[in-house]
Amino acid sequence: MDLDRRPPAPLGGDALLELLGWPNPEGWWHHWQARGGVNLVRDRWSVPVDDAWIASLALPLLTRVEQAHVEDGLKLIGVSALPGCGKTTLCSWIKHASDHLGWSVEHLSIDDFYWPADELERSMAGNPWGVPRALPGSHDLIGMERSLQTWLQGGRLQAPRFDKSLRGGRGDRCGSSISKPRVVLLEGWFLGAVVGEEGNDAMEHSLTPAERQWRPQALRQLREYASIWSMLNELWHLRIENIDASARWKRQQLNTLFESTGVSFAENDLSGFNRMVEAALPKSCLNWIPGATIIVDLTSERAVREVRFS
Repeated sequence: MDLDRRPPAPLGGDALLELLGWPNPEGWWHHWQARGGVNLVRDRWSVPVDDAWIASLALPLLTRVEQAHVEDGLKLIGVSALPGCGKTTLCSWIKHASDHLGWSVEHLSIDDFYWPADELERSMAGNPWGVPRALPGSHDLIGMERSLQTWLQGGRLQAPRFDKSLRGGRGDRCGSSISKPRVVLLEGWFLGAVVGEEGNDAMEHSLTPAERQWRPQALRQLREYASIWSMLNELWHLRIENIDASARWKRQQLNTLFESTGVSFAENDLSGFNRMVEAALPKSCLNWIPGATIIVDLTSERAVREVRFS
């Protein structure tokens, strides 16, 4: 990529920059080139990343973080996307880039608030996909709300951390973090999702009896997350045109986990997880999130196709 020129923007990309206070895209590009541009803390991407992904998504989100630092109050920004879309890697990079630039940012996943091992096992017992976590109901919502409210009221954030490599890949809590961030990025695969009209779900006819029996429980649990969603100042929704891509990207993600930790994921476990993502919640819950302020449509090759505003 020619670093002196801004790469082609996705549809809606310039409108997003204007929303972020940059009506002149070239001025925005030079602003970031002076700070490293697409090479800004490049070594902190845990997987190879395309320049266009940085230019069309990562830098605009980082621009929002920069903007938040000159606004009044603390900001809780959500990032929602199906597994494998890159939301965790993206938010981790935002955190490292912010540290490099001297901004006060913390990155949390709703997964950091998974129940400790024993309660997690109880909450997931009997699910038809055999997944050890990830479903609505696997998170300590009271603890999550308490952590976020304490931060919003006093500026001090204490949150647990969850290590998915522990217990042979079933995961467990592993310590906690304490910080005083100006901005918190909170991400999750069903972040912001709400219960809609199940009758519009084309997937319904293909559910197994066990899946059909479990889904009402997942939806009841999902309703309990509304108080967390209401705390978000804004929500960026990374949306894919084909849910099959999520399964492919999840496999890539697990390969990376194996290379870094040595923890493998059994093929039947991966199949169960992917089926859970496909069947546990109606697709309408995940394709249309009413609280999303920025909607980023991704292609099946994980490129930004279009940016929309709700």
